Amino acid sequence: MTAWPRSAWNVCYFQANQSYMQKIPFFKKFITCLLAGLVVGAFLLRQGVTFFRQWVPIRTMSLIEFLIVLVAVIYAFIWQARKKNSPGTLAFWQGLIRYGVAYDLASFGWEKICHLQLVIPGNWADRPYRSFTPSELFWSFFSHSYLFGCIIAGLQIAGAMLLLFRRTTLVGVFILLPVLANILLMDIFYDIGQSVVVHASIMMLGALYFLFLEFNRLKAFFFAASNNIASLQMPGYMKAAIRLSIIFIPLLLIAMHGNPNRHPALTGKYEVKQLKVNQHFLAPTGCSDSLLTVVYFEVNDGCVFEFNTPQRRWSGTYKMDKDHLGISWRNPGGKPDFKGVLSRDPATGMVVMTGVLGGDSTEVTLQKVMN
Repeated sequence: MTAWPRSAWNVCYFQANQSYMQKIPFFKKFITCLLAGLVVGAFLLRQGVTFFRQWVPIRTMSLIEFLIVLVAVIYAFIWQARKKNSPGTLAFWQGLIRYGVAYDLASFGWEKICHLQLVIPGNWADRPYRSFTPSELFWSFFSHSYLFGCIIAGLQIAGAMLLLFRRTTLVGVFILLPVLANILLMDIFYDIGQSVVVHASIMMLGALYFLFLEFNRLKAFFFAASNNIASLQMPGYMKAAIRLSIIFIPLLLIAMHGNPNRHPALTGKYEVKQLKVNQHFLAPTGCSDSLLTVVYFEVNDGCVFEFNTPQRRWSGTYKMDKDHLGISWRNPGGKPDFKGVLSRDPATGMVVMTGVLGGDSTEVTLQKVMN
């Protein structure tokens, strides 16, 4: 067996060591350390607030998070000053990001399964819909189905586990990004809270970090690599027309369908200010009286009469022909139709319904209270 010359071994060692010790830009060091500090600090703060707030003040936990971020940022400058490019150091900080995001999302998943999240007080079921804040609407909606919550939890836990293995990190990112994006958007638009939005944003950035690390590979995979989809043989303009059809055809059909709010000036909630039946003025003397108190004119020509409470309602549809108004009822069945005219009092701006309801002459004066 012929031995390699010593110089050849030196060249091989130098090349291997050079590739192993590739220079890491300061920007990458700084972003990696900063993100690691933010992610670790955020998930530790959330764990503390959720499980340890009885023993540790929130201010103390917030201070710990701040110190973690500060130490991470300072280390980025120390790392640069030492002029060391050890991949082990980079792997450590990237590992902190992966673990922080994975732990946080897995924790959210297990909390859903164990009924620590997406649970609302029982008294909310008896509250009027209009009394709910956006965040309460959010929690009420997602608390309706435990199975749905478990599916979300399963995605969070599975994506978190895949994120912790180098070979499956990208798969984990692709699973978690839609989940995180959905959570972040709902946190923003349902006013869940600024601190929650910040927390979700940090975890989103942590997942995006690994996506950007593989940008060149993803670019080649999605745009440069060949695919096995057969090419349709037709002129280019026809292909363009077919592609654009998904934009223009639905819009055309929607335009032809018309606006569901056919009477925008009438649509809204009205309070009954005066009720006259068979030339006699009626006024409720108690909550048990079944007198008309609220009228709704809805989109799609919907109409609702409410008699003192939401539990006493007639729901149906109305038709307008100039000033003539006709209302037929769907629920409850068997209720008499209303036929009459609709006018406005020029002095007060109130709406007056005059007609016949079940053989009784009826005149209802309405004041609009909500569009």
